Amino acid sequence: MSRYVIVGGGLAAASAIEGIRELDKAGEITVVSAERELPYHRPPLSKGYLAGREQLETVRIHDAPWYRDNRVRYRLGVEAKSIHMKKRSVTLASGERLEYDRMLLATGSHSRRLAVPGADTPGVFLLRTVGESTALKAVLKPGAKVVVVGGSFIGMEVAATARGLGAEVTVLEVGPLVFGRFSDPALSDWFQRMLESHGITVRTGVRVARIKTMAGKLTGIATETDEQYPADVVVAGVGAEPNTGWLASSGFGIDRGGLVVNVRLETNADDVWAAGDVARFPDPVTRQPRRLEHWDNALMQGKQAGRNMAGAEEPYLHQSAFFSDLFDVTINVLGDTERPDTVQIKGSTDLAAPNLTALYVRDHKLTGAVLVNLMTANRTEEFNLLQHGIAAGEFVESA
Repeated sequence: MSRYVIVGGGLAAASAIEGIRELDKAGEITVVSAERELPYHRPPLSKGYLAGREQLETVRIHDAPWYRDNRVRYRLGVEAKSIHMKKRSVTLASGERLEYDRMLLATGSHSRRLAVPGADTPGVFLLRTVGESTALKAVLKPGAKVVVVGGSFIGMEVAATARGLGAEVTVLEVGPLVFGRFSDPALSDWFQRMLESHGITVRTGVRVARIKTMAGKLTGIATETDEQYPADVVVAGVGAEPNTGWLASSGFGIDRGGLVVNVRLETNADDVWAAGDVARFPDPVTRQPRRLEHWDNALMQGKQAGRNMAGAEEPYLHQSAFFSDLFDVTINVLGDTERPDTVQIKGSTDLAAPNLTALYVRDHKLTGAVLVNLMTANRTEEFNLLQHGIAAGEFVESA
């Protein structure tokens, strides 16, 4: 009987359990999770859960009986400290050692902190866990002055949710564009105008210098050019780092913070796989190493890693796709939107009724796409054609 150990307690871990049980009904599965909650979906933490429309039980991936039914031993609030490859064991913070036959590393990421004076002041929030979302939800009141530092997905989603709850919201982005990963000034400008149309103030090219306080209480933000932004609440959405530091001396291949895996999600250690935020994997579209921090990636890689741990030996060929919501606008992202040669925007950019598609082209091949309001415009066929075109590296004429 195989002994499976999964280190990490997020979506990739829960999906891996499903993958293992598809092929191995009898093996022993132990999950070691630093979090004290059973796995839950993270996207609602900046949207539905933060807004109060969803509850903790509805964002859990599975309830407690599911894990019991699948004979999973869950170790909550337990941190792994090191791995011994030759002894096939993982050492926990308590000093306990767990032996494994096959292991999955799915430890996820942690939020980057603001590296400025006052960043630990009460009222300055990160958003990665359900506990952090719960604490933030308690202070997002109508009229509250909220400053979001960071103009990427987490920051934009929090800004939209806070504005929807009646807060006064300002977004400060250090780069020249919001949604900089979209790699296109025109598309980023459209999103900025859309946010501003809902009453959100957006400032780009702004570098935070310090968190301002009075008698230990948060009062606002000062920038390097001495601009002042009053704040009751500050949310830092400045990116995340994969949780691989504890593996630095364990002999694993690590590149740019990610665990290097092959097309079957195997690390350089025998019988050890990696999935989710920590995995640097061969992207099926670009054929280049890539690390992703999206829901879809954790879901699909976790399932594939679990199946491979149970003997499937299948390549991971899933094409990246994820979505986001800002107010009544839905954003679908397909494939790779980084470093394009050109971006071609088609459709309506009317803020009142947007219906647009941005095509990402590299070397005259379609590599990615961003679709706005896909479902409301009933563009399912377009979505499917784009998925196929990206997978095939479809030739695209210059605009």
